[in-house]
Amino acid sequence: MKSMSMLLACTVAGVLIASGPARAYDGSNWSVKAGGHYLSPKSSNGSLNLDDGFGKREIDVDDSAMFTLAVAYRFSEHWSMELFGSAPFQLDMDLAGLGTAEAGLVPLTLGWIYTFNPDGRWRPYLGAGVTAAMFFDEDPSDMKLDDDLGPAAIAGLDFGITRSWFLNLDVRWIDIDTEAKIREVPGDAFKVAIDPLMVGLMVGYRFGKREPEYVAPVPAAAAAVAVPEQAAPAPAAGPCADGDGDGVCDAADKCPSTPAGDTVDRYGCSLVSRLMLFFDFDSAELRPESIRELERVTQFMNQIPEATALIEGHTDSLGTDAYNLGLSERRAKSVYDYLVSRGVNPARLQSLGKGESQPIADNSTEAGRQQNRRVMLIRTDSGR
Repeated sequence: MKSMSMLLACTVAGVLIASGPARAYDGSNWSVKAGGHYLSPKSSNGSLNLDDGFGKREIDVDDSAMFTLAVAYRFSEHWSMELFGSAPFQLDMDLAGLGTAEAGLVPLTLGWIYTFNPDGRWRPYLGAGVTAAMFFDEDPSDMKLDDDLGPAAIAGLDFGITRSWFLNLDVRWIDIDTEAKIREVPGDAFKVAIDPLMVGLMVGYRFGKREPEYVAPVPAAAAAVAVPEQAAPAPAAGPCADGDGDGVCDAADKCPSTPAGDTVDRYGCSLVSRLMLFFDFDSAELRPESIRELERVTQFMNQIPEATALIEGHTDSLGTDAYNLGLSERRAKSVYDYLVSRGVNPARLQSLGKGESQPIADNSTEAGRQQNRRVMLIRTDSGR
């Protein structure tokens, strides 16, 4: 069918577009949602001009409802590509003086969606696309409706129940104009303009996270621990240079950029906790930037065998106390498991969840809640 071949071409083009910027995003790439939509055709659906002396007769297409399904691929932080379809809608048509007719309709829409708050609980979006409208099982059997390809407009809202599960409400407008031909009606084919508004309620699930790419560590003065770049030579006798003023000679200082005023260990590395890793809403998955920080911690822990640490998980205030306590424990455990997987002795680590009990920012704002969704890594050894 012509409309299907055109939709296939648009799908291939969309995949090629999506494959370009995809490497920049490391979130939940795929989502699937299922539910139902109510299809309401526009009020005036066309007319028949019969040669019976009564002039034009209006065509009326009735409302319908059906099960719908959508699959989406998120290829950047805000953009995704969605394929939307349904079970056959049953269209009942009043053909003026010719009685009634029926037909099945399956609309397949390929859409490009922009989400305004992609990692929040409330995620509004807008989109546009193309729809292939396929008709079949026409009744009476001597009626034929042509398939059609037209534009579509999409608006909706996802509401996060958990990190993965969400509710979806959306509204779609589709341009569907089909040519109809009935053998018993003399003259040319007549146009039936359906152009429906579709309102739907669906339940969705997000999944499919790419493995983070490991990035070579770089010096970071703000981290709680810094990566020693090379083994330090034996300290020189007598007065020595101490560039960061921490009391450890530069020649023996494995953390040469310690912030002023920090208490340090005998290697010149800070005992003050500054490392905090932040998390998405209702998620215990490590972000790509967390991997970079944890690689620095891994190198430090593997080269300073006396160091021990407490891994402390925290959440924002959304949800119950009991749920948030469990979520904070899972966040701390994800950091613990990562460090152990990279060779850190588990006996040198402790993980603990604090739930929502120790906020560091205002939980009434999204920015504040983001700050509270964190894991802190705190050194517990004396460093001597």
